Amino acid sequence: MSETNFQAFRCLTCDLCAEPQETMKHLSATRHKTIVSLPSEEEVCCEECQNNNVHLLQIIRFGGEDIDLLCTSCFSRDYAESEKPSTVYSLANGSLLKNWQRYVKVRDCCCGECGKESKLNVNNKGNVLCDSCLSKKANVKDYVSESSGKFLYTLLGIQDVSNGKSVYKKGGRKIGRGQKGKGRTAGKTRKPREKKPLTRLEEMAKDAYETKKVNSIISSDSNISLRSFKGIKASKNDTPNGERNSNANRQMKQMKPAVNKGPKSGSKGLAKPKNSPINPSLKSKNSQKVHENLTSSAKTKPSSTIEKKAIEEKQALGSESRFQKRKAPITASKSTPASKNRAGKTPTKIEQTKGERPNLGKTRTGPGKASGGKDLSPKGALKSNANTKNPVKSLPKPPINTKGNEQQMVPTEETASVEDFEEGAPIKRFTQYIPKKSYSTLKDYFNEFSFALFLEGRLENDFLQDFQITWPKNAQEQAFVVNMKADSSEVKKLLPPNLVKLGRLPFTNQQPLMLTDQDETKVWYAYVRELESRKNNITLLLELYSWNKLPLPIKAGNSHFKLLPCSAQVNRIMFAMTRVQNPKFIKLLLGQESIKQLNFNNRLQFTKDTFNESQKAAIQHVLNNSITVLQGPPGTGKTSTIEEIILQLIENFHTLPILCVAASNIAIDNIAEKFMENRPDIKILRIVSQSKESQYNPKHMLGKICLHNIVYEQLPADMKDNISKLRSGVPGLVSKNQYNKLLSTQNAISDRYIAQAQIIFTTNIASGGRQLKAIRELPAVIMDESTQSSEVSTLVPLSLPGIKRFVFVGDEKQLSSFSNVPQLEMSLFERILTNGTYEKPHMLDTQYRMHPAISEFPIAKFYEGKLKDGVTAEDKKWPGISYPLFFYQCNQGSENKVFNSKRGMRGFTYNNAHEAEYILAVLHKLILEKGVKTDEIGVITPYSSQRDLISEMLVKDPIVNPSGKAMEQEMDKDDALGGGESVSGSANKVTINIVNGVYVATVDSFQGHEKSFVLFSCVRNNSENKIGFVKDRRRMNVALTRAKNGLVVVGNKDVMKKGDQLWADYINYLEEKEVIFETLDNY
Repeated sequence: MSETNFQAFRCLTCDLCAEPQETMKHLSATRHKTIVSLPSEEEVCCEECQNNNVHLLQIIRFGGEDIDLLCTSCFSRDYAESEKPSTVYSLANGSLLKNWQRYVKVRDCCCGECGKESKLNVNNKGNVLCDSCLSKKANVKDYVSESSGKFLYTLLGIQDVSNGKSVYKKGGRKIGRGQKGKGRTAGKTRKPREKKPLTRLEEMAKDAYETKKVNSIISSDSNISLRSFKGIKASKNDTPNGERNSNANRQMKQMKPAVNKGPKSGSKGLAKPKNSPINPSLKSKNSQKVHENLTSSAKTKPSSTIEKKAIEEKQALGSESRFQKRKAPITASKSTPASKNRAGKTPTKIEQTKGERPNLGKTRTGPGKASGGKDLSPKGALKSNANTKNPVKSLPKPPINTKGNEQQMVPTEETASVEDFEEGAPIKRFTQYIPKKSYSTLKDYFNEFSFALFLEGRLENDFLQDFQITWPKNAQEQAFVVNMKADSSEVKKLLPPNLVKLGRLPFTNQQPLMLTDQDETKVWYAYVRELESRKNNITLLLELYSWNKLPLPIKAGNSHFKLLPCSAQVNRIMFAMTRVQNPKFIKLLLGQESIKQLNFNNRLQFTKDTFNESQKAAIQHVLNNSITVLQGPPGTGKTSTIEEIILQLIENFHTLPILCVAASNIAIDNIAEKFMENRPDIKILRIVSQSKESQYNPKHMLGKICLHNIVYEQLPADMKDNISKLRSGVPGLVSKNQYNKLLSTQNAISDRYIAQAQIIFTTNIASGGRQLKAIRELPAVIMDESTQSSEVSTLVPLSLPGIKRFVFVGDEKQLSSFSNVPQLEMSLFERILTNGTYEKPHMLDTQYRMHPAISEFPIAKFYEGKLKDGVTAEDKKWPGISYPLFFYQCNQGSENKVFNSKRGMRGFTYNNAHEAEYILAVLHKLILEKGVKTDEIGVITPYSSQRDLISEMLVKDPIVNPSGKAMEQEMDKDDALGGGESVSGSANKVTINIVNGVYVATVDSFQGHEKSFVLFSCVRNNSENKIGFVKDRRRMNVALTRAKNGLVVVGNKDVMKKGDQLWADYINYLEEKEVIFETLDNY
């Protein structure tokens, strides 16, 4: 085909956009029926009856006379057997869409001078003239008339292969076909076909589509595809002398075309240094020992006859199916039935003991999250771990009873040794993976953080063991193919049944997968470049990320490897790594050069006259610099300062759109509320994760600016009904066609509103979603609570296109995010300040939240006296409260140790029933005597078990919860790594329980919140005077700085005093102030 103009088609069923060849593959595989041509948006249909079923259409050519586009019915009706055309282009023979442009060119052919459609002539240059216009030209002999039978050959530049055989079409070339639906109009004349101008909405949709394509590319040097891949199937084990299997080319020589194709390669990726070590963060000679420790149980001899038998069976397998499963030896036992749980009962309570170990055993587990996608499984659903071969002996989760928001673990029988660790403390064998202050190259940086993500992911997700690898034939190739059965138990766990019914695959294009050997000493980081699903087989073309340091082990046997699917968060993080291109941000990440800071006082007209000098200086700095680091201690007006920064950027630089992100939703909501109240003239949007959509319903304070609510309101009634059916989780209620049309419509509405937004509010991870890919550039990004954002999650907004200003707002003296791997805990904000590349951070120096009696100690101990009070005791005085700072001494009984075991590890937390009773007494006092409303009170504690114990008591209490409302739960962080499948998962730490307005939370989850009254339960009370991670100074800082009018600390002062020097200083301070009491009589 000689046409060189770009041609693409869009499937109206699923919104796939692709070139002709790929579109035809898609239509043949999916049986979707309707398409439109891009960019004209013209529907492909029969020119006679407008039948748009592409499977019934054919382009027919009558020699050099004419081309028609007809359905089979119209062709049979209009043409006899003797009128058989010379050539037929159809979907069945793979040529229909390739010849679409030829058809359109003939159909719309007209005189180039007068527009007449009949009696035309054409020359070799493609110039078309009618007989009348041609008679005025001198070179008449160069033209071929349409009556000659050779007109199309000259017009289309194709060869006449008729061999002298006359092909006749009755009526000659059909004209007037531009007016669809009017049938054959031979002999009529019409005006030249004019392209209909795009409407404003169509232009926006086209622009969004093109921008999304650009923003979704992963750069690669390779043009490899499933169709072009040439590979050698890996043997079950290594072959002798490294020789390859004799059946090498059998599998991949004729690879079938793919159904879903990944993005084409873009610009070159990062350079690939030679002979680099694999293990990041481990420069010492002990690196190999670390891996040995990680994999000790995998290498040890079997300790039971069951394990020995399993190994013997594995060695004797011979030549079974290529999809042979490779499972770790397991010890099976029956699950323990779970007892029913009532509303409000402690979600994670398993057992309470003072040193005895619980009995653990094998239990039945259910489906879990979809890998690399959204969590669409019901709350409380658990992943099976039966097929996992983790280095630490793996035990599945205990059974769970679910009712509403509650979960109660049930103890089971112990079958193997487990690793114990305290809640909030990193796993011991990972403590050596500490963050570095600087990195030599961006490749080293990505490689080391990828390994940290692998360590975190292996605790959360099951490895895939049941697959077949095909290595590349070319040793230099950076891609390989993996085949697996769609109905295997491993794959079934990756996607809920209702989504399988809708045609969703368990993998997506660009989803990261980590290949590792069985003892996990080597890791290869890859992503899905292309995938196809044929019958019961799934084929993935996996390409290595450019920062991999190991070549593919192309001579290794298949059984030596396993695959780790990655979560949706990791998916967006690793995609962000491929998009970090701004030289200033690369310099920031490497941490080797100082960040330039310009200080210049612009003539600004501030919107308020209440800003203090530190706030004004911070605003000035943002306007003058591409990177700003702003320290904001508790209550120092960070939200007001961010609001003013945004307004000044809009006013002075017309910077649009502005993106505002944070790790927690509460931080973002506080800023969004300011704009809703003060600046209704500015177009703002709030984007939430899918798991949060029900919480941010139309009745929510921010409901009317939430994108998902806006989109929903504009959907037709039938699509709203389909959404309700999808939410039910029942398979089969919505067809694939309905589902795909719903997604297409939602995306179109979303793109339209995104394009018009002036300020967009979302979380770090959500900023990497499909919505923002429609934006060409984001000139300014402001990140609040930057200390709570792990460095890897910060990469997501940092990598967005077109950023000219990035503002970090945080407080390194408060808590960072939690991870099992210390390297993932430090924020980029903290690392910038630690490595000294940002020499003069701006600090907001006046706090307006706390009563001075509450703020005095934190100001002196945590902020070295650099912070000052902006409010007086009179400003924060509460009627009837004599002591805004009050320590309630509780030494009635000792703490209880609570165990929670998952995945071969046993975490322990603490609660204290006596302190819980004291907390309840204080609540009664506040509510009944002091007139404090329940929604003005927060109860915080270091330990999740104490949080749940107190929540259980409050649900039952007639004073706190007189109407018996069920407890609500919310997890405030969307980007929490280690989200809950491991015993140490951070999801449990960031969950807040709400009982009739009273917030009951861990200290970690309450960061960023404030309440008029805060009650702090210390929990720890033991004869050894150990207080564990309660001694962490940042956790203590957060705990003591949440209250506005009153802080009540409940604990044993003697234990706290002896447990840590900082706590000793605080108890001494309280004793000096005479605010430690044995009773509530004076409160």
